[in-house]
Amino acid sequence: MTARLTAAVLALLLLLTGCTGSGSTGTSDDRAMDASDAGAEGEAEGGAEAGAADDASAAGEGTGGEVTAADLGTVTTAAQAPLMVRSVELELVVEDVGAAVTRARATTAGVGGYVSSEDVVPARESGDGYGSLVLRVPSDDLDAVVTSLGEIGEVRASRSSAEDVTTEYRDVEARIATMEAGAQRLRELVAEASSLQDIADLEGELTTREAELDALKARMQVLEDDVALSTITLHLAERTEDLDEVAPRTGFAGGLGQGWQAFTTSVTMVLTLVGALVPFVAVATLVALPALWWLRRRRTQAGPAGRGTLQE
Repeated sequence: MTARLTAAVLALLLLLTGCTGSGSTGTSDDRAMDASDAGAEGEAEGGAEAGAADDASAAGEGTGGEVTAADLGTVTTAAQAPLMVRSVELELVVEDVGAAVTRARATTAGVGGYVSSEDVVPARESGDGYGSLVLRVPSDDLDAVVTSLGEIGEVRASRSSAEDVTTEYRDVEARIATMEAGAQRLRELVAEASSLQDIADLEGELTTREAELDALKARMQVLEDDVALSTITLHLAERTEDLDEVAPRTGFAGGLGQGWQAFTTSVTMVLTLVGALVPFVAVATLVALPALWWLRRRRTQAGPAGRGTLQE
């Protein structure tokens, strides 16, 4: 009995020991698998970070230094910047028109600009001076030049405008590229042509293409100049009333004033024409009245004589 009990206890102990060992082994395997997965993820993350670092290093070496978000933003902005044609119109009341014109010229020349046109009447005994200047200045210096010109006298009015010519410029640019490719192909065909008729036809078409190409290039140059150089129209006068002589008005009031001026000009022209015709009309009247009186008298005398002849 004791032997059987002892054997049963030993069997139970062996069974418990085997279960414990199996549980310990399973836990170790799970931990090993978790550690392996964690290591793989760490290696993947490290490789991604290394790749990003290599890309950043390559970008930095390609640009000669560190690449920043500001640099990328500057490049993008420059590539997408619109092409604007800017113009400003100023009306100034100054003490001396001659001195103001000299200062405006100096300010324009100081930034590398030039005077496009000038129409100035200096002060004289019969009236004060006034005039207008059209200035062309670099667009980057437009605001600074306008500020400097505003200090010459009292600013009575200012107007500014900006026109976006990006679409037109890109269109002309694309057409030039197409025309140049077509012209180059025509030159190749002329070189390969064997008959005089083919050569003449191709050269005629080539001449037409080249003329159109020159016109497009001229238009592109005008657009580039208008974008690079802004226009300032400067009206100067020593009296406010004289600004109306040099500065055209816009809007309803401007239209009304121009209409009234046109009406008075028309009336003046009509009266001038009438005054010029009066002497001719007077002379014609002096000549015509005696002639008419003589003709009428002759007809009156011929009437009774004719009736007497019929009665006989």
